[in-house]
Amino acid sequence: MIFRLIFIAFLFSANALATPNIVVSIKPIHSIVSNITQGVTSPALLLESNQSAHHTHLKPSQLSLLDRADLVVFIHPNFEAGLAKAFNNIDSDKKFIIDDENTTNHHSWLDTNNMQIFAKKLVEKLIQIDPINTKIYTRNIRKLNKDLEELKQNIKQRLLMHKNKPIAIFSNAFDYFIDSNNLTRSTLITDYHGERLSIFKTLKAKRIIKSTQTNCLLNTTEIP
Repeated sequence: MIFRLIFIAFLFSANALATPNIVVSIKPIHSIVSNITQGVTSPALLLESNQSAHHTHLKPSQLSLLDRADLVVFIHPNFEAGLAKAFNNIDSDKKFIIDDENTTNHHSWLDTNNMQIFAKKLVEKLIQIDPINTKIYTRNIRKLNKDLEELKQNIKQRLLMHKNKPIAIFSNAFDYFIDSNNLTRSTLITDYHGERLSIFKTLKAKRIIKSTQTNCLLNTTEIP
């Protein structure tokens, strides 16, 4: 009888410690997942800062992370195109795809509302695979939603003086940010993130920027 009780206690203890092993593809999403899983587990970040999700070759250590993962969180196969082969080898029940739309623009994290929707769906998935920590996930998403609401208000306040000013954007990567904050776009210089900039598009953008008196250009850090 005593042996059976000890064995049951051991099993309960082992299950309590078996927290999910989570891998997240890129840094912006990793931040959201880390907030939700705080106090339960620390998700691993798959791609380093200098690695592009669009075209990269994973190291053996990164492939090992995917092999050991209970859940892999990524944007969309079209976004992490360089990881397509690796993701195809992961069981479907271990994959969590954030964007379900088949579009050329998957920079959805630039819209805070999208991140709140993503967080809600992720919590539902985590509770399904790790019900023992339901209370922690529920508490964490309440705090995260509060922080994101404060962030939305802060962004809105800071952009208030720029609301009616035309803004040029280098690629459609910023569409989510522009639309969610009701900003005015004067021109889109390249059609999509990663497209090569031609002389024709450069001259066209310069003409529009001048004619609309645009004083702000949004671009990503890799653009010289």
